[in-house]
Amino acid sequence: MAPKSPAAESLKIEQRAQRQAARRSDPDSELSEALEATFPASDPVSAQTPVTAGASVLEDRLAWVSDETEELAEKAGERLTELQEILVDEIRARPLRAIAWAAAAGAILGFLTAK
Repeated sequence: MAPKSPAAESLKIEQRAQRQAARRSDPDSELSEALEATFPASDPVSAQTPVTAGASVLEDRLAWVSDETEELAEKAGERLTELQEILVDEIRARPLRAIAWAAAAGAILGFLTAK
């Protein structure tokens, strides 16, 4: 299993933080920033987003599920990496035992597939 690049991991973390910040952002602050950016204009801008009945709730929940899924996948990947490191350390510490276990597993698998 090849280790992931630190840049790719950093990008994923940054993108997740941006999505979470966008969901938590206050629409009033967006409007205030838009007003300040256009001052002293004659007609201020308004923050409007197209609304589809029930779509925003569904989109928020899908985004939340997506973020939770990404976090769970990351944690699972980290645990798998830890398990792999523990296994490699154990094999290096006791190579003969590892060979015996592999031979036993191979024999059992061979008997099961021969039927």
